Amino acid sequence: MSGSSNLDREDVLKIARLARLELDEAEVALYQDRLGRVLEYVRELNQVKTEKAATVKHVPRDAVSIREDRAIEFTDREALLRNAPAQIEEHFLVPTVIEQN
Repeated sequence: MSGSSNLDREDVLKIARLARLELDEAEVALYQDRLGRVLEYVRELNQVKTEKAATVKHVPRDAVSIREDRAIEFTDREALLRNAPAQIEEHFLVPTVIEQN
């Protein structure tokens, strides 16, 4: 499966802008290929004939293993902050994503 020629450079740049990503030319080419492959795979999936497939109304409870959802206290704040690219005191510093018009 090769990258799709339907996804051009401008499409990749638009997606990157919407995601607030800055890409260099090598990354644009890389993601043009990778996203093209994803789109091609989706096109293949859309070709699958599902009309005769049985409809699943519900999944039996015992077919899905779900772990207990429980809160735990996390006390190693320093470990979290060490992984942050930027911080102010005990808070993560993140770029502004809301534009003022």
